[in-house]
Amino acid sequence: MNSRILTGLTGSFLLLALAACNTIPLEAPLQVSGTPSSSFSADEAQCRAEARRVGQGHIGKTAAIGGTGGAIGGAVESGDKALAGAIVGAAVGAAIGDAQVKEAQRNYLVQCMQQRGHPVSG
Repeated sequence: MNSRILTGLTGSFLLLALAACNTIPLEAPLQVSGTPSSSFSADEAQCRAEARRVGQGHIGKTAAIGGTGGAIGGAVESGDKALAGAIVGAAVGAAIGDAQVKEAQRNYLVQCMQQRGHPVSG
């Protein structure tokens, strides 16, 4: 791998690491701005189960798109770099997809609880 690919890879992973720091995982406790009702726990369990289904297949799709883009970018420089570009692109695409899915799941959970009347803020 040449230094430009390594530099790009390092930069991409640093950006992804920073983005992942701001993502609250689905499993984290909810922030409640009032007193939870008696149905809070049951509603929370149902909303978490539904949220886990959000984004199924998205990580694989973004990895494939990233891999294709990386391969094309690498092939522009030389055929040898197409494989390296595909690997880097797939890894970055999967990481981006994972962060997007986690954020979408958490947002779904919060909205689900709010729609059921619970004072959830995040």
